[in-house]
Amino acid sequence: MFRFASRTVPIIIAIAAFAALPDSANAQWPITKLKNIKALPADISAGALVDTMKAFTRALGVRCTYCHVGKEGEPLSAYDFASDDKPEKIKAREMLRMVSTINGDLLTKLVSRRSPAIGVQCATCHRGVAQPRPIQQVLVLAYDDGGADSLDHAYRALRQRYYGAAAYDFGEVPLSDVADVLVQRRKLADAVRVQLLNTEMSPTSAFAFWMAGATQLTAGDTAGAITSLQKAVALNPNNQGALGLLQQLGRKPLH
Repeated sequence: MFRFASRTVPIIIAIAAFAALPDSANAQWPITKLKNIKALPADISAGALVDTMKAFTRALGVRCTYCHVGKEGEPLSAYDFASDDKPEKIKAREMLRMVSTINGDLLTKLVSRRSPAIGVQCATCHRGVAQPRPIQQVLVLAYDDGGADSLDHAYRALRQRYYGAAAYDFGEVPLSDVADVLVQRRKLADAVRVQLLNTEMSPTSAFAFWMAGATQLTAGDTAGAITSLQKAVALNPNNQGALGLLQQLGRKPLH
């Protein structure tokens, strides 16, 4: 049987928990009586539970209706917090049990730990999004759904919404990783398109232009490859990968 870990584990770590707030759909707000508590301490206070739910919404970038029965815009007193109808609420309880096991059991078995001890929270993985997928996976799924146009649209939309936040890595590596996946699938034209998107988004990255040139070369676009590789070397004269490819092509870096 699951038991909540030691009370030394901060309640904020329990932000994946979902208990019910009021004891009926028509309860008054703020609430004073709790019902259907299953994955948090039975004696948790209403205030602590509300704080836990607030932390959850921030960690996943969602609102109450993501897991609770209710309509956006209605007063919270109209929500049926006691209902277990939504699968997201059931999943959240399991996520809480996972977090509690990691913090209260697995991490405590480490021979040496930093002080203060590092613990897992919902935000550790979710970082502001409901589904904590790395951007590479999100983009490959978008490609599988609608091809290169879908991937391009998905990346630009995610970048516009989340750039500067912790949700996704918009650095020079992820798009190159996605292009490598497409090369493995022999979707070379699409792989080149993704690499060039990377150079557009990271115009001062020698790595991005080097990877673009390498992929263009694989796709048979020698002229395009030379242009990208020369740009890579112009940005970083010590980029040995780009220099090596230019040497193979019998071309010298631009000065």
